[in-house]
Amino acid sequence: MAVAMTSLTRAKNGDWFARNGIPESVRAAYKAAFGVSQEERFRRPSSLSVGQAKLELRDWDAEITSRIERLRAQRTGGGISLSFREARGLAGQWYGWFIAQHEEEPGKASDWDIEHGRWEDALMRYAPVDERDGDDSWRDHPNHRRHVRAALMELATVQSFLAANNLVLNPEGLERFLDTLEPEYSAALAALRRRSGGDYSPDAREAKFPDFKPRSSAGLTCWTVFEAWVKERNPAASTVNRWRSVFKALDARFTGRDIAEVSAEEVLDWKATLVTPERSAVVVNGIWLRSARVVFGWALDNKKIAANPFDGVRIAVPKAAPKVRDKEFSEAEWKTVLRATLVEPPAQMAHYNAAARRWVPWLCAYTGGRPGEMTQLRGSDVKQHKDGFWVLKITPEAGTVKGGKARTVPLHEHLIEQGFVEFAKKTGSGPLFYDPAAQRAKTIDVTDPKKAPWVKSREKLADWVRDLGVNDPAISPNHAWRHTFKRQAARAKIERRIRFGMCGHSSSDVGDDYETPTVEDLATEMRRFPRYELKQKANEATQTPDITQS
Repeated sequence: MAVAMTSLTRAKNGDWFARNGIPESVRAAYKAAFGVSQEERFRRPSSLSVGQAKLELRDWDAEITSRIERLRAQRTGGGISLSFREARGLAGQWYGWFIAQHEEEPGKASDWDIEHGRWEDALMRYAPVDERDGDDSWRDHPNHRRHVRAALMELATVQSFLAANNLVLNPEGLERFLDTLEPEYSAALAALRRRSGGDYSPDAREAKFPDFKPRSSAGLTCWTVFEAWVKERNPAASTVNRWRSVFKALDARFTGRDIAEVSAEEVLDWKATLVTPERSAVVVNGIWLRSARVVFGWALDNKKIAANPFDGVRIAVPKAAPKVRDKEFSEAEWKTVLRATLVEPPAQMAHYNAAARRWVPWLCAYTGGRPGEMTQLRGSDVKQHKDGFWVLKITPEAGTVKGGKARTVPLHEHLIEQGFVEFAKKTGSGPLFYDPAAQRAKTIDVTDPKKAPWVKSREKLADWVRDLGVNDPAISPNHAWRHTFKRQAARAKIERRIRFGMCGHSSSDVGDDYETPTVEDLATEMRRFPRYELKQKANEATQTPDITQS
């Protein structure tokens, strides 16, 4: 999370003043790099105009925030890696920088002797007492390497150097840099000791280093860029849950790598691994590559990267398999489901789950609504229109609606005859088909949102429908109601704009915007929608009771 910009105020003496707190998670690193740990302070003379003071505050705040974000990125594994040549070049850049910090006033030779002594102590911290000549294997021990690197970070003021050059290294890159820097620190101390004695002759050591050309760094890994995107865009929980596995996989593929380092060629290599017997090319294109393209596109828009390596990357989709059936329920299938809604539920079943089984299939069948739009309904969403007919308000206030646009649809008279309105009145204004207490749990990790209770209710219904024997993999056990509704409405000669209005579908025809039906139009037309008759025909066999709803 970015640090919020602080407001501009007047100090007691009239100066312009502001402060920016340093987050606790990076205070130690911030102090090592910039010398303060609690807060940074902005102060400008009172003679500055308000506009100029605000302008300078924005620049100052941007610099402080940038420092904090770079340190956060380093702490969470973001940053760039270094090749062998790059580590040598960066060590050379540090060598010149470190000497330049001190050569104007190099102090006394004894000062540098003391610093060299501290460095020698760090280097010999884990040396065995009875070390044999030539046996220096202890120098490679992990404890020794950690201690030397930590000492070098402090003594060589590495954080300050990286911050001054706007560099963020990932853990592997930092280790490689520190290991390369180890002999250069001793050489730099010796050079400054010579400077303290008046020897300013050219330093031949600097000539051996290659040039360092820093690669761009976003300060974000594949996972942390997903986190940043989720925090800013606040997408639907279903989107986050579908996409999080993609970015877990990307993070594993490019472990510790900065997203600015991910090349188009590497993306193509990754793409080649995605299609599996369990994951089709359609899924790869629609979820895996699309999610990566969107999130990296966000990083590009926010100037974190120079180009989106996922642009234009797609999997060639094989020719579709022959279509073996329509997506609507067959008459036998919808009768199986609707008859089962009339069977007494198990005694131990929670009342809201029983209510969902009883009413949601009928609501989907007569409104064409999305199953999740029905399972999130509240009693307060069932209303009587001023003209006397009953309606459902399908609204994102109750949960989620595709496109975020509310709509009101009429209730079919068959639903009213079966007692749905009375059921809604008796239940009250709250949720009809899930336990409202289930909403109390708060999601802490925005990249791992908990499923909404109405989503769980919808999924339970889908499992139940499959258990009834409506298990053809070519249809959806819930979504097939939308196809069924639209087919039934079309057969009843209900015009297209009414069918679209009931289902909440949008049209690509601009002219249709001028003919958007009112709820009164919907109610008039829906009187023509046929009832779902459950009378058992002579040639029909069923295990569910022969209950007629006519």
